[in-house]
Amino acid sequence: RGRRHDERRRRRPRDFVRGTAMMLAISTACRHPPASARPGRTPTTGRRVIPAAMAGRRARAVAVRSVDDAKDDGSSAEVDARRADEEAEQPRRTFGSDVEAIAARGLAGALLEVDARLRIAMRGEAAGSRADTDADALDAKRAAARAEDQAVDIVACLKQTGALRGYGAARLVPRRDYALSELKLNGIEAEKLLSPTESTISGLRDVIGRVALVSVGAWVLSSHPSGAQVTGVLAAGAAALATDQVAFAGGMEALALDTLAQATSQTYVARLRLHEAAHFLVAYLMGILPKGYTLSSADAYKEYGALNVQAGCAFCDGAFQAEVAKGKITSGSLGRFSCVALAGIGMEYVAYGFAEGGVADVRQLDGMLRALAFSQKKSDSEVRWAVLNTISILRRHEGTVRKLSERMAAGASVGECIRLIEDSLGDDV
Repeated sequence: RGRRHDERRRRRPRDFVRGTAMMLAISTACRHPPASARPGRTPTTGRRVIPAAMAGRRARAVAVRSVDDAKDDGSSAEVDARRADEEAEQPRRTFGSDVEAIAARGLAGALLEVDARLRIAMRGEAAGSRADTDADALDAKRAAARAEDQAVDIVACLKQTGALRGYGAARLVPRRDYALSELKLNGIEAEKLLSPTESTISGLRDVIGRVALVSVGAWVLSSHPSGAQVTGVLAAGAAALATDQVAFAGGMEALALDTLAQATSQTYVARLRLHEAAHFLVAYLMGILPKGYTLSSADAYKEYGALNVQAGCAFCDGAFQAEVAKGKITSGSLGRFSCVALAGIGMEYVAYGFAEGGVADVRQLDGMLRALAFSQKKSDSEVRWAVLNTISILRRHEGTVRKLSERMAAGASVGECIRLIEDSLGDDV
């Protein structure tokens, strides 16, 4: 035992030296591989080769840059293929016999039925502006909900039979985190899009304020009223403004300013029409059926009979509202909501280079993300994806938006607008 122990002690230095030498050789080979094995060099010419990680980053950047104007791009094809696979995996919906009978009449006849049901649904919007204790209002709401569901089912059935090609068929950009630099690569300046100026309305508000101030000053100088009279006039004006804000959510002021702006600025009118047409188109292509629309506060007051309802598009969003009520919103529903909310300011940016209206849209989206308790990073990611996706859709279909705005200005029904969209779609939806 003693001899074996001494032999092991004598062999240890030799084994240690041999092991150390092997480790040094491996380390040297790793630090200085042969030219043929070095990443970034070809074995013969020494030409630079993009490493795999860098190639992935460049591929993603190229895909983002070409998302608007290269429909044959690999990323777009991948998204389309994935969507086709998902649609193929989804089971075909079964509809009621009445819905299938309506869809079997053909697109023109079915859209007339859709319009009839949407008119009932819009009357429910008007009833929604009254107190819920009103029995007639409650009955109107229930009838409106049933009509809205039927209209959505008819359109979905038409989509399933192939009569409608564009409904819910928009090509989307890949879902991932986008940096501001990637938006700029696509020609999108987020600060000009997400910060509407409302310059026309703000300018009119300032003018009205100055006119009111000058009028009061002229009255004081000409009539020499008492201090109590001046105080009473100022108090009455302040009370009227407060009542409008509390009781009508600023509806009286909005009605006055919007009516004055439409009477004095054709640019404001054209911008507003494009804004609402973009909401309509993006909602339809994202799979949300528009319920109706108004293009002015005066039209909204005539349609709904209430001052606290603003002009704009209304949508058949019962499924989304149900998710909101449960407190569980799917990623797909949130993405559709985000894109529709940003469509109006997105079209203004595409057409004019900046957004003027749409402050309420941005606030609505911001409020939704806050209600979902999104972190700032997650909110930024959702908004940037929605901005890129929405602008991409609008750039592909800018001509359709302009045609749609003209048709909406002429008072076309929802069904007529859908028919226009379907007739104007190209190969790349």
